[in-house]
Amino acid sequence: MGTGFGVGSSWILSAIAPTVQLITVDHSKEVVDITANHLKHPNVEFVCGDWKEVMAKGPFQFIFADAAAAKTMEGELMLQVLANGGMLLMDDFTPEEHFPEEWKVKPDKVREFWLNQKDLVATEIYVTPTSSVILATKMRK
Repeated sequence: MGTGFGVGSSWILSAIAPTVQLITVDHSKEVVDITANHLKHPNVEFVCGDWKEVMAKGPFQFIFADAAAAKTMEGELMLQVLANGGMLLMDDFTPEEHFPEEWKVKPDKVREFWLNQKDLVATEIYVTPTSSVILATKMRK
C-alpha cells in the first residue's frame, strides 16, 4: 500500500489506485471539514494540524507540499519522510524572468535548495506563463 500526503490535494484522488491511502493536512479546521464533507472517500485521512504530525506514517511515495514552511525551513524533514523513488511536488513558484526587480538581486534559496539536492532529481515545470512547480524524485542512495 502506498501513502501520500498533501494540502489541497483533492485533485489527486482521481489518479490514485484503490489501494493507496491519501493523507491530507491543513491547519484550518474549517478547510479540513469542508474538504472531508466534499470528498467522503474511504482512502483519505483528513488531519487538522501541522504536517509534521503525520511524519510517523511515512515514508511517503508522493508529497504535494503546499505549506510555505515545508518548502523552506522544514525541507530537510520533508526529505526524510519521502520514500526512495518517491515524488515531491511543490507549487507557487515564479519563473525567474518574472521576478520583480527587488527579487533579482537576491538568491532564490528555496528554488536552489530543491533543485540542487544530491538525493533528488528535480526540475522546474512551467504550469502557466508566470507560474511554475518543482517536481522531484528521491533517488536511492
